[in-house]
Amino acid sequence: MEHDWNVLLMGGRELPLWGFAIRATILYWMMIFVTRLMGKRQIGILTGHNYLVAAGIVAISASRMTNPKHGLIEALVILLFYAGINILQSYLDIKFPKFIGRKPIVLIENGQIIKQNLFRALISIDELMSQLRIQGAHKLSQISYATLESNGKVSVTKKFEYQPIQRKTLKLPEQDLNLFLPHFLIYDGVVYHENLKKLGLDTDWLNNKLLEKGISNIRNVFLAMLEDEGTLYVSVGE
Repeated sequence: MEHDWNVLLMGGRELPLWGFAIRATILYWMMIFVTRLMGKRQIGILTGHNYLVAAGIVAISASRMTNPKHGLIEALVILLFYAGINILQSYLDIKFPKFIGRKPIVLIENGQIIKQNLFRALISIDELMSQLRIQGAHKLSQISYATLESNGKVSVTKKFEYQPIQRKTLKLPEQDLNLFLPHFLIYDGVVYHENLKKLGLDTDWLNNKLLEKGISNIRNVFLAMLEDEGTLYVSVGE
């Protein structure tokens, strides 16, 4: 019996059936524990490193469940190490998104396909059309913007006349609509000067807008984003 427990923990040639059952149970609960430890980001936002960690955890657990030569303890250590690396990577991705994370790639802008960005994203026309259909956009003529997000999914913005709630129905003037993708202006207290310049704005305009919202220090702003129709969204960090 002592030998069986040693094989269960450290690995060996043979393992009794009850040992496989115990090993599988422990690894199953360990996978649940490390998944919860890594947070909802691991499940809901599948970035490149999240995918690799998930695949690695499954592969390690499966091999340790079926191969008696592999030890249970080393599997538990590796799973915890994987979880720690993923948490660190996610933190760096949030803290330094410009250096760690992948930026979204605009595939369609103002109804026009951007050929060089398709090559950059390694997406064919057939793959693009497939993703658009999944989003309920079956005609290119109806699309204003399509963006390949950092999680690998394509988001779609339809032209105003094809959106569920039409401005024509609400009798709103079309010339008031200035549809464009949101632009980051501030992230974690850092001003995105290149985006301000691209929009024809400056820091004086930004400071005045923040003062209108009662914010005098840019460093207190976690996120500021210029949205559709010139709306400035601001979130103050705690």
